[in-house]
Amino acid sequence: MNVKRLSASPKHHFFGYYGINPWDSTTRYHLALETDFHTHRPLPEDVATVGLIHRDTHEFIPHAETAAFNLQQGSMMHWINGSKLDTRNAANMEFTFNDWEDGTLVSRALNPTTGTVRTIRGAIAAVSPTAPLAIGLNYRRMAHCRAVVGYATHSESTDVEAQPEEDGLYQLNLQDGSSKLVLSIADVIRASGDERMPGKRTWFNHVLFNTDGTRLLFFCRVRRETGHYTSLWTVNPDGSDLEMQIPFGYKVSHFDWRTSSRILISSDISGEMGFVEFTDGMRDFTPLGHGVLPSDGHASFSPDREWLLCDTYPRAPERLAQLMVYNIAEDRKVVLGEFHHEEQFVGDIRCDLHPRWAPDGKTITFDSVHEGSRQIYLVELPPSME
Repeated sequence: MNVKRLSASPKHHFFGYYGINPWDSTTRYHLALETDFHTHRPLPEDVATVGLIHRDTHEFIPHAETAAFNLQQGSMMHWINGSKLDTRNAANMEFTFNDWEDGTLVSRALNPTTGTVRTIRGAIAAVSPTAPLAIGLNYRRMAHCRAVVGYATHSESTDVEAQPEEDGLYQLNLQDGSSKLVLSIADVIRASGDERMPGKRTWFNHVLFNTDGTRLLFFCRVRRETGHYTSLWTVNPDGSDLEMQIPFGYKVSHFDWRTSSRILISSDISGEMGFVEFTDGMRDFTPLGHGVLPSDGHASFSPDREWLLCDTYPRAPERLAQLMVYNIAEDRKVVLGEFHHEEQFVGDIRCDLHPRWAPDGKTITFDSVHEGSRQIYLVELPPSME
């Protein structure tokens, strides 16, 4: 399979997370962060340049800077159109990135054609596919709950309330930039009914809209002496109809929506760890790719929902991270490549591949350190696999 480096050294370039479209409507420009370091967790004084990589020339075009980022998820950048939702007109499109403003987390909406910048009063975690709204999270809180996905801050961990009534999921209006809390951490702990959880430091993470924007998936995580407990929840974007899908006590990891009601997740809910599908609210857990797919990975469905894109963590002793696509109907895996990650890239500075589909289903990009620096790579799929 032909793998090309999209970004150019000597500086480091990465997008961050999986399951988010990094391409503009022309699939010519790819969102990216640029840094001059990648072997330490970002400090409060570290800054990343926010910009676009040209698909053909590999030029990085800078547009802004931010200190609200991490190596795992970048700055949670998204393409949006906050006014008309007309993604066909590139001149109307903006992209968002998270930022700090006077010690408060916000998101900037930047139009790369005009250079105009708007401020949204919250840090974006997920964007609706059908409406001009997003869901925000408190990444300052995560810096003290699970630092690898938080944003570096000078605030003290003693300032973090364990299970607040005034922090949780925020609904962000992408048109007027307003923000409102729609679901608190305290609400979810009460709804769990788990007597082990009250009083422990808790946070939300990994928010994802379903395919028609009517429901959200998210994790509620609670610190324990080593590691954390995780539960999986769905809720409406306004915070109503909250439902626990997998309770605390099971392993739950990466997920995606196959349809507006059908969910894929890697979990041990059915016994051994592996990918299962189920219907929102039904708990009808059914294995997917058993014996073919890895037990966990950053999995996302192709735009036509016929293929699943996935990766593995670097596997010992060679420390090769595998990139693959899986044909669901045929129960068939196609390995796109294996990439060696040196032993230093573990923990907070690891580089998960975090593969991402282009909207046309013809191109995949991923982050990797297999050539020594942190860069973005591109795979063009053959017509038989589109």
